[in-house]
Amino acid sequence: MLSSSRVLQEAWLESPSVDLERPALVQSSSIKRDSELWFDDGNLVLVAGDVEFKVYRGPLIAHSPIFKDMLSLPQPGGQDRSSEDACPVIPLHDSVDDLRHALRVFVPGYTLRAGVLEPTYDEVAACIRIGHKYQIDELVQRNIAYLQKLYPSDFDSYLATRRGTRPPTFTRPHAIGVVNLARFASAPALLPAALMECCTLGADIVHGLLHADGTREMLSAEDLGRCFVGRARMAQASARIAHQMFRQSVARGCRYSTYCQRVLQRLLAELGNARIELVSNLDWCTPWAGYVDDKDEDGELCAKCYKMLDEERPRQLQREVWQVLPTMMGVDQTEDWGEKPKA
Repeated sequence: MLSSSRVLQEAWLESPSVDLERPALVQSSSIKRDSELWFDDGNLVLVAGDVEFKVYRGPLIAHSPIFKDMLSLPQPGGQDRSSEDACPVIPLHDSVDDLRHALRVFVPGYTLRAGVLEPTYDEVAACIRIGHKYQIDELVQRNIAYLQKLYPSDFDSYLATRRGTRPPTFTRPHAIGVVNLARFASAPALLPAALMECCTLGADIVHGLLHADGTREMLSAEDLGRCFVGRARMAQASARIAHQMFRQSVARGCRYSTYCQRVLQRLLAELGNARIELVSNLDWCTPWAGYVDDKDEDGELCAKCYKMLDEERPRQLQREVWQVLPTMMGVDQTEDWGEKPKA
């Protein structure tokens, strides 16, 4: 995380002092008040681009040592910023949208955001960027924790995200942004699952993540290369799972081992005629029940062996793949990879 002195230097580089009237970054005629975050009784004005926000300094001072330091600097002309009548105007070199998203955490604005809401990718990304820059640690940690629910490090949580419905505000291309946020905020546990999802984007990965303002966010050349290699490794993992599914013995407790073993051998032999997307699927967690039903039309497998092929064996093989997913994606494995996060 950036040091307090460095962020202060960046914040004040183009404006050596806090102007109680108007920042020098933008001509006053082009400045406009934000329609949501402007409170007449506010005691701090923050300016990003050509938009100014009038908010309350207390929550920002309480959570950000950077804002606390900035608001403790002496004022021009000997004025004291701590005066009740003073309303500092601080120019910030941040995205207007990022600052708006982050300020909503401290000030509800004119729209009450009550209840449990699923944040959008843009909101999460903005809070991580602003929180990182201004050392609002809790803001960063809360949003990283939210991303870890969508891009987990343990296999059971990953299966749960597959069964559930991902928030509509997070689409597959957002994995590009998550990879970049993980790099930015030093959250390596996000990388394997996010890079794996990037691998599924196909040729669209070269177009990056399109933002609402028309800009595109790209992976670094190094991470793009990891995705090219990762796609091949994911297909290899699917092929290995396909063959291991039927090479092993019958289920424990099977009372018809001779018949079931014969079916397993036939299922293995039939893999050569199976759809290529099944055997070399990038989605190595694809279910196998459909293939078994198709090839064992007469239902020769006993109930225990069928359950084994439907649930137990694929999960065991898929869990083994998950354990080496960081290596497949070309990133370092964190110490707690594969473990459920502590509550």
